[in-house]
Amino acid sequence: MTPFQQTMDIAYHLVLPVITLTMLSIGGLMRYTRTNMLEVLNSDYIRTARAKGLSEKVVINKHAFRNTLIPLVSYMSYLIPSMFGGSLITETLYQNSRYWLYLIYGNYRGDIPCNVLYNFAHSVDTSKSHHSGYHVCSR
Repeated sequence: MTPFQQTMDIAYHLVLPVITLTMLSIGGLMRYTRTNMLEVLNSDYIRTARAKGLSEKVVINKHAFRNTLIPLVSYMSYLIPSMFGGSLITETLYQNSRYWLYLIYGNYRGDIPCNVLYNFAHSVDTSKSHHSGYHVCSR
């Protein structure tokens, strides 16, 4: 296979797992975004921006959505580790990743180093996503 054909083959086999993981997480993200947007739209500075005569598009895009993104970044820092945990199940279902299969079969066998590797990778992923979410939100 040429490198282009390999890339296309990998992309072809990633379509269903990516759709599955996206569908699992997009509902909660949309609900959380809607709730935060409704909360921000009732704020005083939004009423002030409307009173100044700004168009509704500018009010929502420039003022409301920017302030809605702050809690969303915090939510994403919790969502990323859970997506990696869900990808373990998803990739088992589609059987396309040797790393996750190694971890699952190691867990079935009671392979302690394999379990330590999984827990270490998951804890590093969780701490990095929480740390990055903290730095983005603290600015």
